[in-house]
Amino acid sequence: MDGKLIVLEGIDGSGKSTHGMNIANELNNIGIKSIYTFEPTHAYYGSKLRESMLSKDLKPEEELSLFIADRKEHITHMIKPALNDGYVVVLDRYMYSSIAYQGAKGIDQEYIYNLHKDFIIEPDLVFIFHLPIETALNRIMQKRGFVDRFENETYLKKVDEIFSSFNEPYMHHINADRDEETLKKELIQFIKDSKILPQDFPQ
Repeated sequence: MDGKLIVLEGIDGSGKSTHGMNIANELNNIGIKSIYTFEPTHAYYGSKLRESMLSKDLKPEEELSLFIADRKEHITHMIKPALNDGYVVVLDRYMYSSIAYQGAKGIDQEYIYNLHKDFIIEPDLVFIFHLPIETALNRIMQKRGFVDRFENETYLKKVDEIFSSFNEPYMHHINADRDEETLKKELIQFIKDSKILPQDFPQ
């Protein structure tokens, strides 16, 4: 695969979506073909998950199964073809969200990883956003006026603790409690310094 996979992770309200789109736009603007995408998707399994977040009390194992099915489809039909075509894929949520969110509900983290290892594409770069839980919840309320059943302070603290435990060399933990432009510049600089892209960035 000629393309590169950049993943953004963190609790809801931490700015992943905004900065994922910012990164893709910035790369496209300088001639590096890029696409932004997200999980859960709006495909069949992802739509089932989105419905359940608001209306159904699925068991953690059921949630995990839906996330994995959605992720397999996403990789097969979108991410892998884009990487094969040389795109930088900027992905909002990935396997690490399943480990953090379902892990915080008591499912063994290594078990979750093992369910992924036969089909997952390892990312070239991962940004994990960290933000005070109260700030994140306030952002969610301001943006859409409600929080779903994944979004309560005690649970999100556990999720963030698991995110904080990830320490692979290609991962960068990001203080997301800063203004958008400052953070955008920092993320682009990380990408530039990582040298995962074949061409030089304009100065």
